[in-house]
Amino acid sequence: MSRLVIVENDPVRGTDTHNVTGVDSSAPPNPYTGTGDFDYEGAMTERLVDFVRIAGMAVAVVSSGSRLNKGQDAPPVGKHSGPMGSNFTPAAPAPNTATLVITDAPLGAGVPNAGAGSVLLTIGGVKVLLGTDEIDTCSGVGATAGSTVTATGQDFVTCSA
Repeated sequence: MSRLVIVENDPVRGTDTHNVTGVDSSAPPNPYTGTGDFDYEGAMTERLVDFVRIAGMAVAVVSSGSRLNKGQDAPPVGKHSGPMGSNFTPAAPAPNTATLVITDAPLGAGVPNAGAGSVLLTIGGVKVLLGTDEIDTCSGVGATAGSTVTATGQDFVTCSA
């Protein structure tokens, strides 16, 4: 099966788990420390191959990286900020989500998973990223492959995995 080649600004979407702190919802509130899941909405923007272009956009390879979209890590409404998490552990007593802060740093970086890239197409000996490749985004607990990249910047250059 052929898949589209990934280019600059193609979206990276998924979920990360991060360490959080704040207070719980008990009365009176107590300190809360745990983990939560956060939506990752970013794009392939880092370390692209700019001397190979498709439709005027640099090509992504397995040494490229993603970043969160602007504002995604900005509390209180950014999807990758403390108040916007879900699936908190421990679940009880429940955290007061308005008080939560992600304690992992840095936030936002993503790199292709070890299994990503084409075995057939390389640039300078480095595998080219393909649509639906898994991306290891900024999980604070060491989880891998929480996100995938989707080809949206071009629709005519494909490669067999």
